[in-house]
Amino acid sequence: MESNSESFRLNMIKNNYQYIEKHFLDKSKALFRFGSIGDGGYYLSPNILLESDLLFSGGISSNLEFEFDFYRFNTTASILMIDPTVSKWRLLIKGIFRLFLNKKRKLPYLYNVFIFWDITSKKRCKHLPLFLDASVSILDLIKKHLGTKNAILLKLDIEGSEYDFLEEILLNLDIFSAIIFEFHDFHVNCYKVIDFLERSSNKFSLVFLGINPSGGYDGFEKPKCIELTLERK
Repeated sequence: MESNSESFRLNMIKNNYQYIEKHFLDKSKALFRFGSIGDGGYYLSPNILLESDLLFSGGISSNLEFEFDFYRFNTTASILMIDPTVSKWRLLIKGIFRLFLNKKRKLPYLYNVFIFWDITSKKRCKHLPLFLDASVSILDLIKKHLGTKNAILLKLDIEGSEYDFLEEILLNLDIFSAIIFEFHDFHVNCYKVIDFLERSSNKFSLVFLGINPSGGYDGFEKPKCIELTLERK
């Protein structure tokens, strides 16, 4: 016979997405989607984009349309992109080969290659070919490469390693203007996400919650990958 606590746990697992939507989501904000239409685009209040002094972007792959929107609309802020899987030449070579292979989205891929070459040639934009994991500190990277920043727009899409940084973020909430997460394996880490939302709720509001269908669904037909935007109150 199931205990009350076990029954509550199983119910939360089955309804984790709805639980967050019911208890945390603030639907009053007018949001704009920056970046690409599909994967790689994120919802955010325009004023956040304009008032931030740094975009820390963990995980870019071959889609930099969100970073390019930030670069275009905020003409003074810095951008620090972290991803070990990309470089100027690697993206360009893959883009050229893509033209002659049976690959979809050839032109969008090349468009993003040119974006990468363009913004990384600017002094206020940096790319570091590093893995983001528990051995790395986000704040130390920022201070080392760009100095002290006080209004950081943080975006993490790092294939499951985002959970390694929740404690560091919670200890330094005052320096972030907004936080964008793509939580992978959400179906087995929902407690971590809910705990983070509870502990940050005094200073941040959850303004966007969405499902990324590319992550698939678990045995309860619940999403394995979700996207969240939190903005300072």
